[in-house]
Amino acid sequence: MYERFAHEYASHAEDSAYNALYDRPAVLGLAGDVEGLSVFDAACGPGLYARELLERGAHVAGCDVSPTFVDLAQARCDGLADLRVHDLSEPLTWVPDGSADLVVLALALHYIDDRVALLREFRRILAPSGALVLSTEHPTMGWMRLGGSYFAEEAVEESLSPTQDWPIRAWRRSLTAICAEFREAGFLIEELLEPRPVPEMVDRFPEDHAKLEVLPAFIAFRLVPASGAGVSL
Repeated sequence: MYERFAHEYASHAEDSAYNALYDRPAVLGLAGDVEGLSVFDAACGPGLYARELLERGAHVAGCDVSPTFVDLAQARCDGLADLRVHDLSEPLTWVPDGSADLVVLALALHYIDDRVALLREFRRILAPSGALVLSTEHPTMGWMRLGGSYFAEEAVEESLSPTQDWPIRAWRRSLTAICAEFREAGFLIEELLEPRPVPEMVDRFPEDHAKLEVLPAFIAFRLVPASGAGVSL
């Protein structure tokens, strides 16, 4: 979906309110100390998370379905990350079982049709003590924007941006449905985070900051394999 506007989105995401000052701080915060860890960045996009993970001392691999994104990510990471073109609807055949200490999936789960299959694949590549950190659109945000029933489960076609022609197809689901898929795939929720905007947003993007202090746009999770420690919600 992103291939047709990959360059425009990459430029936008690098310094935007919702990406740079909201989602990335939340996801990287849940990732914690990654020094020396093997991290798989699924749906790596233009490499904004991968670069930060490298700078924090992680060994980074990853993939994205967009060849343009992968090219941009490889350049951003100076060739230090193993990034490949790959559709997450297919198995990660080149990634060995139990080889990742951490999997990161930022703002992409809602694009996947068979989310349980993907989550099971992440569980396969994770070490028993590993974790999956992911973010997705907050269900209440979708309901506020789209109306209808909060409990509707359906794929919706719309523009990623209200001011740009960036067509996407994404799933709207309730929080109950999201958490049920985690459980079905063999994960427990270790931490659930409804992010707050970072203080820098007040001066740079005051309107966005005001909105996000009232209603969360995204929700993030740190998941662990069910055989490990965690709290099921």
